[in-house]
Amino acid sequence: MDGNTRPKTEELVIEAKNFFELHKKELGESIRKGKNVIYLDFMKLTEFSNKISDELLANPEDTLRIIELAIEESGLVSNVRVRVFNLPKNQEIKVRNIRSRHLNEIIVIEGIIRQASSVLPQVVNAKFECPSCGTVISVLQMEKKFREPARCSCGRRGGFKLLSKEMVDTQRLVVEESPESLSGGEQPKRIDTFVKEDLVEPKMEEKTTPGARVKIIGVLKEVPVPLSTGGLSTRFALAIEVNNIIPLEETFEELDITEEDERQILELSQDPQIFEKLAKSIT
Repeated sequence: MDGNTRPKTEELVIEAKNFFELHKKELGESIRKGKNVIYLDFMKLTEFSNKISDELLANPEDTLRIIELAIEESGLVSNVRVRVFNLPKNQEIKVRNIRSRHLNEIIVIEGIIRQASSVLPQVVNAKFECPSCGTVISVLQMEKKFREPARCSCGRRGGFKLLSKEMVDTQRLVVEESPESLSGGEQPKRIDTFVKEDLVEPKMEEKTTPGARVKIIGVLKEVPVPLSTGGLSTRFALAIEVNNIIPLEETFEELDITEEDERQILELSQDPQIFEKLAKSIT
């Protein structure tokens, strides 16, 4: 990180820490429900600091990492993932209107899941050892093809020993525009979306089966199209790297119960006149 970006990053980390200090109670609720997952209300963030919210819209991936760093440095939870919701209306876009100018922006789409792949592990980071000098080299796996180190600082090229792989569960969901969003004889458009980590856990997977209506929040990415010859085309497909999935159809099992709701339910369960009170409330 260069000298020009460091002060900005440090400033955003401080702002984020102050925000989470102010919303400590909601943060605790979020951690209780989602383990190491924090659900961040964008509008509350905007009310507190335009600086962070504007940066989140302009540079979503970097800013989310900064926010996660702030939470971890606060000692609240480690290896945290921030899931954003309640974004402004102007971030919402129809699938048919998505263009290359939206690349690397955080966008919101609504639609119906038409296809869901199996959940498969994907390597996100790999560590290699140089046989010549013993140096351990980490290589982030950002592409489809598994990458090895190009060279070691000692000058060695190739023949590195794979020590370990960091893997996460991933899934591909194909989202299609819902019929009510179409006009005239328009045919619904589709887009690939990619989900990982907590978003593919069994409880969430139950809500993202084909036919489910969802709101998807994520960052638009380009995906290289492979040629039959083995190379890559100059044309790219568009896909969404998902930050959050919000089911639009809620079942009783999915109702959100807070600690306060739980306390009141337990209190009522001890009331010997509960049935009489319930009967009166519906007459």
